[in-house]
Amino acid sequence: MSTTAPTHQQARRASAASAVGSLVEWYDFALYGAAAALVFNTQFFHSDDPTTGLLAAFAAFAVGYFARPFGGVVFGHLGDKVGRKPVMIFTLVLMGISTALIGLLPTYDSIGVAAPILLVVLRVLQGLGAGAEYAGAITLSAESAPPTHRGFYASWSGAGVWIGSALGVGSFQLCLWLTGDSFDTWGWRLPFLVSLVMLGISLYIRRSVKETDSFEQAKETDTIEPMPLVSLLRTDKGRLAVALGSNMMLSGFSYIPQVWALSYLTNDLAVAASAALGIQATMLVLGALSMPFFGRLGDRIGRRRLFLFGICFGIVWAFPMFMLIDTGSRTLIVLALSICFVGAVATCYAAQAAFLTELFPPSKRYSGVAFAREVSGALLGGTAPLAATAMVAAADSWWPVATWMVVMALISLVAVYCSKNYRSDHDQLDAERFNHNQSQVPSVRTRAAVTR
Repeated sequence: MSTTAPTHQQARRASAASAVGSLVEWYDFALYGAAAALVFNTQFFHSDDPTTGLLAAFAAFAVGYFARPFGGVVFGHLGDKVGRKPVMIFTLVLMGISTALIGLLPTYDSIGVAAPILLVVLRVLQGLGAGAEYAGAITLSAESAPPTHRGFYASWSGAGVWIGSALGVGSFQLCLWLTGDSFDTWGWRLPFLVSLVMLGISLYIRRSVKETDSFEQAKETDTIEPMPLVSLLRTDKGRLAVALGSNMMLSGFSYIPQVWALSYLTNDLAVAASAALGIQATMLVLGALSMPFFGRLGDRIGRRRLFLFGICFGIVWAFPMFMLIDTGSRTLIVLALSICFVGAVATCYAAQAAFLTELFPPSKRYSGVAFAREVSGALLGGTAPLAATAMVAAADSWWPVATWMVVMALISLVAVYCSKNYRSDHDQLDAERFNHNQSQVPSVRTRAAVTR
């Protein structure tokens, strides 16, 4: 069957649509995190003890993370069965509407216990939609790109993640400044309602994206799996193990500088909250700007090689990073965290986008990517900051946290190293390798390339 090679115009359109969806996804999640810390504990969770209300608000925040694997399984399955495009449109609408409805919820004072219940329900819907959004974004981008530029275009979604996170926190701070004393009554609702505008723009962009050739070929050749994830668990456990292990770097490791460091700076080093937020924003922006560069570098030197470099850099930098942070110098803190975020996290994030899509055959790709990312993310994404806080409290030092980061990176190092049994940088441009009974065993040519 003859097919038309993806064009750069098609790739740009798909990657832009994917990046905007990732931006909306993480705008929504960042927005909820900020609201949980500042507003939800008093507006939705009635308690005479402020700490109890805050814990309840953050528990609802965690619910979104635990819902993500279920969304990944369900929508990943549908993405492999009915197509990438329709599923991505549905998950985007689900996230956008759920976020906007949070901005319209009555408070506890208005409807009592129904308020926190409705908030948790909407948070679950957010998590279900987000559970397949990023997996679909990188799958659509990678499959829509010319093979020689797959890493570059797939990396756009990762940049969208960090821009969305920065916008979520920034919009909340802006509304706090603009509405002043009215923020606790109605000002906090505005950023949630803005999600409708972002949803409309995203849908406008996504409607022009066509279904990928990889899925169309699978449909035409009748190779679509009836139960993609079941098939992976039965015949491709090694691929799933590699994918799960690779994500330890981007959940257990990366959530320390990306999330927990903000708490460490303010609570342990007495850095002003505004300064700490500025440091975090700088880190996110630098990471987003570097993503396309590393994606393109992966096209040139190989994703696996780039991934391994980023992991090794993280292992080496974990302890020096904390040594620089503990000096208390704002300049050195920014330098330490930015080097970690760009040299280790952004490098691995950019490499992983195309790496994961090349790891799984097209008929099971959406399910495999979504399952691997969301299961490990649910287990470690929400618990890494909690574990780091407990370790510092117990040891009265940062060294257990640095050790945690090294352990997470070492797990990913082993997983990515073992990926040579399923894919190599030599064959990363070859989509036909899945058509020659290679779902389990690499070819002789691939084995030879790996050993060189």
